[in-house]
Amino acid sequence: MTRTFVEIPVGGQMLAACLHLPERCAADDGMTGAAPVVICCHGLTGSRVGACYRQVELGRRLAAADIACLRFDFRGCGESDGRFQDLTTRTLIEDLHAVVSAVASMPGCDATRIGILGSSFGAYTASHEACAIDGLRCLVFWAPVADVRSLVDPLMTAEAWALLRKQGWVEHHGLRLGAGFFDEIPEAEAAERLASAGRPVAVYHGVGDRQVPIEHGRQYEAVCVETGVEVRFEAIEAADHAMRSVASNEKILDGTVAWFQRFLC
Repeated sequence: MTRTFVEIPVGGQMLAACLHLPERCAADDGMTGAAPVVICCHGLTGSRVGACYRQVELGRRLAAADIACLRFDFRGCGESDGRFQDLTTRTLIEDLHAVVSAVASMPGCDATRIGILGSSFGAYTASHEACAIDGLRCLVFWAPVADVRSLVDPLMTAEAWALLRKQGWVEHHGLRLGAGFFDEIPEAEAAERLASAGRPVAVYHGVGDRQVPIEHGRQYEAVCVETGVEVRFEAIEAADHAMRSVASNEKILDGTVAWFQRFLC
């Protein structure tokens, strides 16, 4: 496996990214044949490393399985340009679109065989962009957000809305979440958007998740079943949103790699 750090332009700024390539794709020995590629979309306050370094480990395991993996930070997150305060669903979708476009010109990557890993809000973002990704073959979601308003409404009291309008942001996990994020929440539900793409999806969600309740993951499952899209749902015995435990990590990573191997190789 080789690992290369790259920058991807979008909106006059740069996204920080890391590309894991299978050894055969990186070796300059005359071998031909690009590998399928998985693009990782992290959550709202996350980064391309992931909880428990899970996305890094995923990249290594995928490369060992002859699948490339591109991990990137959305604008305003991790090492990418921009301010978190300026992040909206629109900018997230723009970033993912830019990454998918960039993959088409990356040596060793087959843009006709793309998989998406969406973690938390990254799954919500991927759902809204799925129909526009021509080479998309399948997706895996970790503790996905399905309905933003159901998460926002209980937290945003009248006082919180007043503060948001006054200063232009509210605090979210130690960061400034800007008014634009709240003003641009899509009306279309993420699960319906994903199902309309017709691509198989595997969902992993913690049974005790209080930040994004398991009902969000079940919503994706229900809509896919209703519309005839292949879906696999795995309830993880975890009490936190990130599903942090050695046992959970192994189950999630093993299942994720197997899902991508099934549909990409």
